[in-house]
Amino acid sequence: MGNKSIKILDCTLRDGGYVNNWNFGRDNIKNIIHGLDAAGIDFIECGFMRDGQYNPDKSLYEFLSNLISAAPENVHYEKLVAMIDYGEFNIDKLPEKSDNSIFGFRIIFKKNHLTEALDTAQKIQDKGYNIFINPTFINRYTKEEFTDVIKMVNRINPFAFSIVDSMGVMNENDAREMFKLADGILDKNITLCFHSHNNLQLSFPNAMELIKLKSDRNIIIDSSIFGMGRGAGNIKTEFLINYLNEHIKSRYKILPVLALIHNIINKIFEQKPWGYSVPYYLAARSFCHPNYASFLIEKNIPFDIIDKILKQIPENSKTCFDKKLIEKLFNETVQGALTC
Repeated sequence: MGNKSIKILDCTLRDGGYVNNWNFGRDNIKNIIHGLDAAGIDFIECGFMRDGQYNPDKSLYEFLSNLISAAPENVHYEKLVAMIDYGEFNIDKLPEKSDNSIFGFRIIFKKNHLTEALDTAQKIQDKGYNIFINPTFINRYTKEEFTDVIKMVNRINPFAFSIVDSMGVMNENDAREMFKLADGILDKNITLCFHSHNNLQLSFPNAMELIKLKSDRNIIIDSSIFGMGRGAGNIKTEFLINYLNEHIKSRYKILPVLALIHNIINKIFEQKPWGYSVPYYLAARSFCHPNYASFLIEKNIPFDIIDKILKQIPENSKTCFDKKLIEKLFNETVQGALTC
């Protein structure tokens, strides 16, 4: 396979935090970072940078010093990254990058914040950090819009650009075409990343399409331990390790990750499980935010009612969870069913 390098970015402490409100506990945060480092994982996403009072039991950090103190002392800091959700963190709090700082930051943003988010990314990059550009809900971009985004990204020349399947709706053909389009336009020195949610159980096959891409471009695949993440979860880090060790080059250690599953992740899963379910499948099929499915799962209603409600969500509300809207649709639909 013609890639220069294929690397893993584990996002358990960030994307997995949607399961438990990022409340992993301070010891578990250190142990997860240590275990992933020991496994040889290339990049470890430690959580969100987020304005607000810092709680050391949560993987949410108000200052970079909070993140540094949350990591074990002997970790390879050049592996560590954090996520910034555009509009949720004041980047003026970030100091200039120093020799003992983290590798960089991932910037996520919705389509309507594209220009402002890229300006923010440039400012962070000017402080010396490596930047990952992560436009969410990539299926909402037309081919022409996606091409324009990549051209704008080229002007910034970040470390990486990510294809983010926020709804988990891409099939293998979608993935192949989007990868080829991005690879053909993106400057060759920019790494191409892939982040996917597993609503249709296609995240891993889609990642394989990227890995098989005949290109000299560096590739990064996002994953999480035991697939921990919002809704149906993500690509499982342990599966990705096994695949890359067998098919590319044996360089990752699986036992530290399995130990984390046994000692930490399984206990979270027992309390708040994640993974495939019919409501998440229905949400993906209707191109809706997975939080709509999460809301309806708690109502314990038949799948045909869930499907009926999801199909009523207006186009402009599908990608951004609107609790008042889904409550209204739920009440109207269920009440209507009772009176029939």
